[in-house]
Amino acid sequence: MKKGKKRWVNDLACTLYYMGETRKCFGHSIEHLKQRVPEAIQRQWKLNCNLNTDYLRKLSDNEYRGHTIAVTGQRVDYVIIDRRNKIQEAARLLGQIGGQAGTGKKKVRGDSNYYRILRLKGVEKNKLNKKNLHKYKEKVTFLPCNEKKY
Repeated sequence: MKKGKKRWVNDLACTLYYMGETRKCFGHSIEHLKQRVPEAIQRQWKLNCNLNTDYLRKLSDNEYRGHTIAVTGQRVDYVIIDRRNKIQEAARLLGQIGGQAGTGKKKVRGDSNYYRILRLKGVEKNKLNKKNLHKYKEKVTFLPCNEKKY
């Protein structure tokens, strides 16, 4: 593997729900999750079961939901999220929220000449403010407290 090309190890995140409690486990493929989920259920709730993908439903591009039945008959629900596409999904949703922001005639200001003129106006304004501040300081004279000027 090349330097700087670290592989994303856990592409899938599985959240387990049983009797109001939650547990997470991670894996790089469904086959790997089929090994990890029974271990997590055994550690957390002392139940024996396998990850049953027969009841797996696809909710969105990167989210799956299902349940598995333990040997004793208890139902354990799970949600599997494909984290590879999670960032793209979040960016897509954020793009939908903004609506037309950043496009249209209101946002089109001009080419490089527009920004150059804008920058020059700012420089001129700063120079004018410095001159006015300097003149103001010259006009203000401080008198001692005990002397009055009429």
